[in-house]
Amino acid sequence: MIVRPFTSGEIETYLGESIQAGYIVHYLSELGAKTIVVEEKYIDKDYLIDYSKFYSRSFESHPRFTKRIHFFTGDFTETDLKRAFLEKDGLKHFQEICEKYLGFSIVKPITDSMGNPLIGRTLLSTYPPEDNSDKRIFISQKYPVSLYGVPLTIDSLPFQAQDQGVSACATIALWSALHPLHSSFETPRHSPVEITEISSLIPSKERNFPSEGLNLNQITSYIKSIGLDIETLKAESDVIPVAVKAYINAKLPILATLELKRAGKESGYHAAVISGYRCNENNELLELYVHDDQIGPYSRVISNNNFISWNNEWKTTYGQDEVILKNLIIPVYPKIRLTFGRIHSVFLRKKQDIEKEGYIAELFLTQVNEYKKTLLNLAFEEKERILTSPMPRFIWIIRAHINNIPIFDEVYDGTSVYPKKVQDIDTIEYQLSE
Repeated sequence: MIVRPFTSGEIETYLGESIQAGYIVHYLSELGAKTIVVEEKYIDKDYLIDYSKFYSRSFESHPRFTKRIHFFTGDFTETDLKRAFLEKDGLKHFQEICEKYLGFSIVKPITDSMGNPLIGRTLLSTYPPEDNSDKRIFISQKYPVSLYGVPLTIDSLPFQAQDQGVSACATIALWSALHPLHSSFETPRHSPVEITEISSLIPSKERNFPSEGLNLNQITSYIKSIGLDIETLKAESDVIPVAVKAYINAKLPILATLELKRAGKESGYHAAVISGYRCNENNELLELYVHDDQIGPYSRVISNNNFISWNNEWKTTYGQDEVILKNLIIPVYPKIRLTFGRIHSVFLRKKQDIEKEGYIAELFLTQVNEYKKTLLNLAFEEKERILTSPMPRFIWIIRAHINNIPIFDEVYDGTSVYPKKVQDIDTIEYQLSE
């Protein structure tokens, strides 16, 4: 066990000096990290599978153990930690430390082409959910973490850096996306090398290992192989903000395909996962947050044209002239038969009427249990009848609201092929009386 202050020089000793490591240091500095704890021998399941299928068969000897580095906002020393371990009621002494936990990063015993260790499975806290009147929404779930028996939790979406040996960008994007999909639909979770193996059943002109990346057909094939279907949306200015908010609110990860342009060079292509967004009180999209295996988790993306073009580390760190969003790929449960395109057409028509009334229009996808849970906190006519009436498992909602207070909802059957309204819920009289 090693405990060190989170300072320049100390942290690079353990994370290395890759671009991803530098990003993580900067990100954690923004969150107020002050102390690190290093587990020097940690067995990571994802790395162990990749090791057994690829690295164990190399001439070069690669260790099976990784390092796991934990991050905290509290100040404490190795002596403090050892003293707490010796106390009879040790868990009480760890309570304050647990409350200041920011997550961890795995450091693999594998290096990149520059000799820097690869960043493995990483779970870090998100940015705060509120920033003045703006709000942030992230895809995340709680993960239990044990630090020498001390129970910790972190609410996050997993990230790891690209490993050219077993996984390129699309593989890692799929790997990150698998975690919330497993939680929502009980789909399997595979390691990066397993994703590459399954995806490569669709032949391509590139080698499987070392991995040169997956093409769109291979991405589609993998998603369908785990029992899901896909929505593929062309990136258009009136589609991106609505689709991002609708699917992120539904805890469905969005794979973004990007074109990278630099003067005098052929365009490159890349894939990342949109893991969250930031919007203002008028529900206008201000930022995207992206898990990008060549940058880091929760990379901020800003734009001045509804996120058709991106401004983030691809321009500031990698020197790209343009980063163009081409497509949004959303893994969906097969019973969600009402496509985004069909409900979006209805939404655009309704949006005009809603805005004429001075309200804000929003489209989102949810499951009936979650939706009825939110209805419990609202008052409206025939509440008992509506709550006890059967509804489809998946529903699209067109909502009018003001100051985040719902005014009315139109509920559409998400399992229908065509838009079919199943319920109107009007809370306007209640809200005005308040």
